[in-house]
Amino acid sequence: MSIMKIIDAHSHIEYITHNFQKDVVGTLCCATKELEWGVLSELLHKDKNIYGAFGIHPWFVDSVEPGFEKRLEDLLKTNSEYMVGEIGLDKYKPDMEKQLELFQKQLDLAIRLQRSVFLHCVGAWDKILHVLKQYKESELPVMVLHDFSANNDILTKLLQYKNIYFSLGKNVVYDRFCRIEEIPNNRILIETDGDKNIILKNLIDKISKNESVIYNNTLRVLNNE
Repeated sequence: MSIMKIIDAHSHIEYITHNFQKDVVGTLCCATKELEWGVLSELLHKDKNIYGAFGIHPWFVDSVEPGFEKRLEDLLKTNSEYMVGEIGLDKYKPDMEKQLELFQKQLDLAIRLQRSVFLHCVGAWDKILHVLKQYKESELPVMVLHDFSANNDILTKLLQYKNIYFSLGKNVVYDRFCRIEEIPNNRILIETDGDKNIILKNLIDKISKNESVIYNNTLRVLNNE
């Protein structure tokens, strides 16, 4: 009998999933503000089964200090395995103009360094798609749409980008997303988003997908493939 292997494709420093859940062999942790960057770096040096993404979450754009972009670039250049995230846009949080500015800067950096990106979007897919259209698809790095949920029109547009992966989590567990069958198997990841109530093995059962395919999808993302 084969041994199940799962990597949590999106969590945070408060919840290292493989320390708590059977069959989970790795955790992708996203640092959401600069104060977390050093903490996550220390965790990565202590545990080879943690993978790290660094950025400014749209909820925390007001926490940004001058020079953050250079500090993020230096961190990424010094650590070739580090990725970018969690970045993105949130319609229900203040200062969309600043959110857009920081999202664009961080995406540009990920493109320049060719690092995988972990993307947060709530109610702002039109703006995300507008930004993506400014680039040739061949320029864009691998992008993971965290806790994905969107209408059919948005999903169809996103599926046109072959380097986009769809990470499923809370929205599936709590029955807020039901179009899983429309996403190709080789572009699905799973995540907890740090929610201790989400058991990834149960999530795989719920979406009726092969865990080895999801595991291999996640490895491709971690290798920016």
